[in-house]
Amino acid sequence: MDVRNGLEVRWLSWADAGEEILDLRRRVFTDELGWQEDRVRHGRDADGLHLCALSNGKIVAALSAYVYEPGAPELAAMRLPEIQGVTVEIGKRVGLATHRGNLISAQIASWMVRQICEALRPSRFFLIVRVSEHRHLIDTYARHGFTYHTEVGSGDDAIGVMTTTGEKALEEFYLIHRESTREGATGPSPLSVPSLVRFLADGGRGSLLAVDRLATENHYTESFTLQTEVPRLSAQGKLVLAEQRPRLAATPFPPAPASLLDIGTGPGDHLAAVAEEAPLKGYRVRGVEPAPQLLARARSAFPEYDFSDGSAYATGEAESSHDVVTANFVFIHLRSPDLALLEMRRILRPGGLLYVVDVNDATFSGPEVVRRVLRAYDRDYPGDRQLLGDLPRRAREFGFELIRRFSTTLRGAGAPEPVFGPDEIRIGKAQAWSLLSFIGSQHGIEEAFEEAEDHYFATECELGLDLETHVYRLSD
Repeated sequence: MDVRNGLEVRWLSWADAGEEILDLRRRVFTDELGWQEDRVRHGRDADGLHLCALSNGKIVAALSAYVYEPGAPELAAMRLPEIQGVTVEIGKRVGLATHRGNLISAQIASWMVRQICEALRPSRFFLIVRVSEHRHLIDTYARHGFTYHTEVGSGDDAIGVMTTTGEKALEEFYLIHRESTREGATGPSPLSVPSLVRFLADGGRGSLLAVDRLATENHYTESFTLQTEVPRLSAQGKLVLAEQRPRLAATPFPPAPASLLDIGTGPGDHLAAVAEEAPLKGYRVRGVEPAPQLLARARSAFPEYDFSDGSAYATGEAESSHDVVTANFVFIHLRSPDLALLEMRRILRPGGLLYVVDVNDATFSGPEVVRRVLRAYDRDYPGDRQLLGDLPRRAREFGFELIRRFSTTLRGAGAPEPVFGPDEIRIGKAQAWSLLSFIGSQHGIEEAFEEAEDHYFATECELGLDLETHVYRLSD
């Protein structure tokens, strides 16, 4: 239980909390607004996703979402055209008067949209507005990514249907609400929202999770060619291996013989190198990689190891089949880290280790002109390059305990060759800039990137970015 500002947020099933949610709706919708009972309830409440804020164990705010498969009659009634993929309705937003004005409902709404996008990958959202009573809300919802679609009914019974659909609009919708959750986390009344993935999996509704669709997405490989990326990864790998040696030595790996799976293994260089390090000698090692060109390269370069097609969401591995799972520069590229944690929990043996290495953009230090372009990139990137700050909390929900945490600052200080110090590596300016070169591939910030690059090489400024290693143990 994570309580902040006296509030605990939970996903609740209708079977467990339906009567209390109805009571809250009646206190607001009926007692304050005079609505009839048919407007208090929803025909799909029993199967809805209900995100609630509780104070002293009592629900004080709630928002519901309803998932429709293609062909559902309710969609036709709203004059929504048939599309592939699920449609999600957002509605029944309610909060007690005592808890209004502190953005609780707004934060819940942003978190709901963010987690639904990450876990279900819907093809459409919609909501309805009672035009005669709440016409003013149409502009409000439009500012949050909804478009007015149609009006159903007439007179006082007229309902306005607002939608978000289409790949581009849905992506922007997701990014808007993800940014709102980030702002809320640093605001005066932050909320800690548990995992929808965990809630659905534990409730026997894992079939709703968009595993197959997410597995086809690879945000990392969208902006590179094999000819340019493999040399960069090779150079990066040598630097990271030197940094990792003391981290590997300080980690309580189970003794050999044991089994290790490397997720997102790329061209295989890093796995082949760490497999020769003393703490992992004698291990059976395997790698999974979703990008066909990287997988082919790994197989051809290192035929002595076993590499297979698989993603962080669907590794293809048997349940409880590995003692160690490694994920190097993987989590920051994932749309749904929670779904990856669910899969990692599935394939690890009880007591097994999850070993994560990634950069954390939240630790960046350097000139403001570079910080601005990095911030712009992070805002529009589907992955989360600041995830490591929140990963221990997320991992804890899936039974992982953080047992080691290391941090090394990569500092661009003009050194001709890497200089290794305690928790710091000083590297050349060009090598430091290569750590951020991916930014230039994002559409819309090319000019800002060139300005930042020119400033960096024309001045004596330094860049700093932390490389973090997290080691988690899965509970027995």
